[in-house]
Amino acid sequence: MLEKHGDIKFAINLLIYILYIIIIPIILYDMFLIVQAIINPNKIPDFFGYKSFSIVSGSMEPTININDIVIIKNAEINDISINDIITFKNQNETITHRVIDIRVEDGRLIYTTKGDSNEVTDIEKVRFEQIEGKYITKIPRIGKLFSILKNKFVFSLILILLIICYIIQKKTLQRKELRKEKRKKYEREKGLQ
Repeated sequence: MLEKHGDIKFAINLLIYILYIIIIPIILYDMFLIVQAIINPNKIPDFFGYKSFSIVSGSMEPTININDIVIIKNAEINDISINDIITFKNQNETITHRVIDIRVEDGRLIYTTKGDSNEVTDIEKVRFEQIEGKYITKIPRIGKLFSILKNKFVFSLILILLIICYIIQKKTLQRKELRKEKRKKYEREKGLQ
């Protein structure tokens, strides 16, 4: 019975540590982005030149799927070539598509883009100023989790739960130490008699 109780405690502690390892970096990342968004509300926040976006359409399948997270890096004008995948702003949308043509029009570079699974190219041409960055990699299927964590209520709730878990864990360790000290004191007193 004691062994089973110990296994349960070990599993709970392991789960708490795993949550710390996963959730705390995400919370720090979110806090960093929130501060950036407050400082510069007209710009999409980045993390040292890197940005992440959750994919909500199937236009880039099978290369990038719905609910994948794409990681992009800020790019210079010379960094973008035909066949690169870029993320760009088009009115109020952020779109991740492949560059299929680059031309100079009126002295400016104009990019023609297309989703891999789309039959036709995008109607709107992209100017360099609209480009948020160049695709680096993707994290498959965790877009829903990131969307949930970007909700301020959920973010606050998880932060509160982590603080509560930390406090409970700290109190448990303090009680353990107190019992050890009492046991040592009892053993010393018993040894003296």
